[in-house]
Amino acid sequence: MSNVAASLRPGDLDLYRPEALHDPYPLYAELRGRGPALHEPERDIWLVPGYAEAAAVLRNHREFVSGDGATYESALGRAERYPLIETDPPEHTRIRRAVQPPFARAEIEQLRPGIESAATAIVEQALALGEVDAVPSLAQPMPDRAMALLTGLVPPSCAKLVDWSDAVVRAQEPAADPLHTELLLEALTWLGQDGIPGLPAHCLGRLIMESGGTTGGLAADGPERLMTLASIWLAGVDSTGALLGNAIDALIEQPEQWELLRARPDLVPNAVEELLRFEAPFRVFYRRTRAEAEIGGVTIPAGATVCAVLGSTGRDPRQFPDPDRLDVTRENARTHLALGTSIHLCLGAPLARMEATSMLTELTRRVARFERTGDPVRSPSGTMRKFDALPVRLVGA
Repeated sequence: MSNVAASLRPGDLDLYRPEALHDPYPLYAELRGRGPALHEPERDIWLVPGYAEAAAVLRNHREFVSGDGATYESALGRAERYPLIETDPPEHTRIRRAVQPPFARAEIEQLRPGIESAATAIVEQALALGEVDAVPSLAQPMPDRAMALLTGLVPPSCAKLVDWSDAVVRAQEPAADPLHTELLLEALTWLGQDGIPGLPAHCLGRLIMESGGTTGGLAADGPERLMTLASIWLAGVDSTGALLGNAIDALIEQPEQWELLRARPDLVPNAVEELLRFEAPFRVFYRRTRAEAEIGGVTIPAGATVCAVLGSTGRDPRQFPDPDRLDVTRENARTHLALGTSIHLCLGAPLARMEATSMLTELTRRVARFERTGDPVRSPSGTMRKFDALPVRLVGA
């Protein structure tokens, strides 16, 4: 095995530079061209930008562990962890099995009438306004309503839930602000004091908190049940909201793809996969090594922080020919890694797909085209690729 990576100047590979956050794809292409794994010396992290190598890291939970942290900041020494992403087998297996059944296809399918009704109401309201910011008007309301249907939790407002969900990932980033931690604590406090006591009689929230999940496997003592519910609830908001905002922007930039979807709404489910590939909501996911490991012939030392660059994997031409072109008919779009893979595949993936498919289908029925009415504003988040503002005019069909 070789432990020699390409020689780079300090800072050249920094994913968190403002210009790289705004438009990361030139940097991603450079990274892929430099090797399967590269050491970024300024932050002391190992970057894995290629599809095959990142997939191998995410599937090898024995050598690349999640229990020491799945974000930029290590979980070691942190008071609370997110049980679904920051654990390894057998602990992870126990926790996942306790909450997996409600996410089975048949169970999620029962939510479809509510999801489709929400999509209709959201689009109708936006069309009535005509000119909207697509982020709070279209992208964010759907996951808010979907999480209420799934968990039974009804937050004080959609805007507050969005702030809480944003804080979950921002609190573990290099540029974390104390406000992010304050918001996260506020979310957990509300959950314990108001959210859980207000749950309806039969819902996922009560199943987790009162029964320890379907199998009863979640520990009754300590914060495991609370943090598991919080993980499902908050993680499903930011990611799906990012997907929907990114989708609208991409379809504005490539209107021929929107015309194709309007003519062939049967393509919408595949379009969702292609949009996830094209603009992965999660830019990165982290793993740690406890012993020396190998990635594509590059030796990774013990105690290393390894970053699977999900945003880059979707643009890898070895997996996706002509990757910088949005193609809603792409045959292998679903092979993307945007929702993870293996034992840490996103638990809520079936619901996220249903939300996005329902929203895009309703939009194809009702919206002839989107027109920009101002400059879009990207979020400064180093974890999520999303918009803070996306001003548009909806031209009715």
